Amino acid sequence: MTGPSTLKVSVVVATYKSGGGLDRLVASLDAQSLPAADWEVIFVDDGSPDETWDRLLRIQADRTNVRLERIENSGWPCRPRNVGTDLALGEYVAYMDHDDELYPNALRDAYAFAKAHGADALNGKEARTTDIGWALDSYPMDMPQTLDRTEQFCLSPTNPHKLYRREFLNQHGIRFREGGRVLWEDVFFNVLVAKYAEVISTMAGTPYYHWCTTKGSGSTSFLRSQTEWWRWLEEMVVAIEGDLTSDHLLAQRTVLMEHQYRSRLIDTFNNRYALRAPDEKKMIFERARRIQALHFPERYDQALSTSGRMRAILLRRGYRHLLERLTVDDPNIPGRPRITEVKWEQGAFRLKTMADWTDANGNSYRLRRQGDRLFRDIDPRYGDVVGSHLLDMTDEIRASSLSLLVRSVRTKVAWAVPSESVPWLAKTGVDWGVRGHATVDPVSAAMGQPLERSVWELGARCALPGSSQYRLARSQTLRPAVHVDADGAMAVYARQDGVVILDFDQTESTLVRLLQPVGAPTRDGTTLRIELSGLTADVDTRISTRVDIDPRSTVHRAAALLGSLLRRPRNAHTTDRSGWRTIDAVLHVESGRGFLEFEAAPRASMRIRLGERVPGSRGVYGLRSFGRTSHTGRRHG
Repeated sequence: MTGPSTLKVSVVVATYKSGGGLDRLVASLDAQSLPAADWEVIFVDDGSPDETWDRLLRIQADRTNVRLERIENSGWPCRPRNVGTDLALGEYVAYMDHDDELYPNALRDAYAFAKAHGADALNGKEARTTDIGWALDSYPMDMPQTLDRTEQFCLSPTNPHKLYRREFLNQHGIRFREGGRVLWEDVFFNVLVAKYAEVISTMAGTPYYHWCTTKGSGSTSFLRSQTEWWRWLEEMVVAIEGDLTSDHLLAQRTVLMEHQYRSRLIDTFNNRYALRAPDEKKMIFERARRIQALHFPERYDQALSTSGRMRAILLRRGYRHLLERLTVDDPNIPGRPRITEVKWEQGAFRLKTMADWTDANGNSYRLRRQGDRLFRDIDPRYGDVVGSHLLDMTDEIRASSLSLLVRSVRTKVAWAVPSESVPWLAKTGVDWGVRGHATVDPVSAAMGQPLERSVWELGARCALPGSSQYRLARSQTLRPAVHVDADGAMAVYARQDGVVILDFDQTESTLVRLLQPVGAPTRDGTTLRIELSGLTADVDTRISTRVDIDPRSTVHRAAALLGSLLRRPRNAHTTDRSGWRTIDAVLHVESGRGFLEFEAAPRASMRIRLGERVPGSRGVYGLRSFGRTSHTGRRHG
């Protein structure tokens, strides 16, 4: 173990009955680019009754920078984290949950960034398994100082997956609240950090932490149906009000209070509220109303959407049954992003985008037109209670927006990409939505750095004032865009499930599934050559690929099909696929044109699968003897 004066970081991990996620965590620590001599990891086991301690001993045996501590069960990660903090020797302390992972350059770059700016705490870019746009707004750029932010809390998201200067924590006695199960213990902790810190930095350019959400993990057990949820929510609000009182922190207090009010209190009255048991609905209403009355005066309503303000007014006035009815009459509707066109132009993929607001069942906002304004088409008596102006959605619609992101399928890291959008309203009727365009430059999309050459899903943020959602972008009519450069091939296209992806080097699909044949094939001895359309290229090159062929003759295929019909039950699917096989092929790129070449016996009759992901095309290319061709197969869709 390196001496205390040379350790840069102490990673503190609280463990309890750790499952398979612990292996993931250890693997991510082993992969750190910061030399092991510069940091330590302290596992503090909270009295696990299973084999967790033995696993930790085995982990320690193979590593020189691992320390272990075992304590009696405390029931929550707070006590183990505090014990680990007391034992830590590093200049900075990094907290991890026992089933998460750090990205490879996390400790190296986070320490360097924090040290360079004298940060008391560093908020590193985080991703979350179950949320494609998780905390993306928190990391727009590298920021040496964020205590002066007015649109985001400086330590948002408020979990403890960050870097904290150990001397700073000790100087101010900052520790996690102990005493068994403490909901939002990380918020209490980070509020104290913000209270005393002089510098809080945000590192956005290097991915830092992957929050691996799993069934039964801490935050997934927080339930509004339990009274403890409401008790701890009020305690958290009291802590925010009491700790963030300095003049320079007023903006920080406001945005953090607005977040609690919107996402935890008002958003409780969502589409699922009316489905709760009667006693549960009554308890929730009464608890929410009490917290609102004590801590959220009417000025907080102004930061809500009109839908949220309607709910806030009904809650404030005690109209429990009318509020329940409103959650049915005015449900929350998410935006649905789509990509309608993609082309490679001027060194980047250029995409046309659009969005409407439709839920999974096809439901949209119920609206009625009055002149050039769009109003919620609900009982007008709501307007008598909350004000008829809150039924008017026109200004919100005119302020709606759509912005694109790319998210790695492998790492879950997401990056916002340059986007512009314009809302539209039909001149008659009640149709509306957003149209826009975005640019995905593979060389710079990762905040100025190249994207990893793997598979990236495209998603989007669909926003109305006071509310936004991140969803995967889809299309059923998108024509693929394929580009070839000196580094290889990349393509944007819609997968079979409709999700639009950026695929590097045929990671998910071979290029021949994205390109269409042009004209008749030619032969040179046993080599078959087919021109394919749909790509652009900067270089002449050869790309290894694979192609599916069915080399059986028409007679053999007919016999096989007849045999399958006789063997299968009536009405069974009759398409015969048994003769298909995959062979090696080469895609020659010459002067911006693509030519597929593979070996085929002279005078062979066969079928070839080409262009299956091209909408409107036929996916099977039929080749008869002497080079005559035909198209067969099903349309894409």
